[in-house]
Amino acid sequence: MTNDIAELVNLPWATLLALASGYAGYYVANAGLRAHHKSIDIAFSTIVFGFFGSLAFQYLVRADWGIMYSSLGSFAAAIFCGILWNKIGRSCLEKALRISKVSYSDELPSAWKALFASTDTCATQLTLKLTDGTWLHCNDLNEFRDHPNGPCTLGDAGDVLMYVTHRIDSDGREGFIESDDLIDEKFGTDVTYIPKDKIERMTIRRSHARVQPK
Repeated sequence: MTNDIAELVNLPWATLLALASGYAGYYVANAGLRAHHKSIDIAFSTIVFGFFGSLAFQYLVRADWGIMYSSLGSFAAAIFCGILWNKIGRSCLEKALRISKVSYSDELPSAWKALFASTDTCATQLTLKLTDGTWLHCNDLNEFRDHPNGPCTLGDAGDVLMYVTHRIDSDGREGFIESDDLIDEKFGTDVTYIPKDKIERMTIRRSHARVQPK
């Protein structure tokens, strides 16, 4: 492993830059969706985004930006391409494949992953039913957007972090948690962790309209 790293860092600067910027672009393009990717997917995606980084580097060097600024520009170009793919490219390709009847698959391994594939929606409410019959509900996710792990965290393994504002016990008793009990100025906010094996059902309300700042 040490020898492999030594060989890698001894590569020409342009090659190292292409690999580094390419991986950064790949990371941004597939944020939240990388767990099921194979090594060959990562390698070729890195090469694709690295190509645009290298293209920017060559252009900026010829424009007399110098090595340092050309390198930073190369890195920024690869990341920008990753953002474009994440925001526009993936959805446009999926629509084109569906319209042309080439494929109706979105290549995602599960419906859970599909929650993270769309960035044009905003979650507003979250409700969980636990295996013991208890219901947990957050009435306004926007209220907790500035708190740690806010407004909620949907773990890659299916576990959840949420701020519980309403609770219905398995015996039907309903309870509303006062904001003063949930948000304490001295000790912070009370967040609840729910492991995957305790969750029977999850309902998340989302909207295309962005939530207005408080």
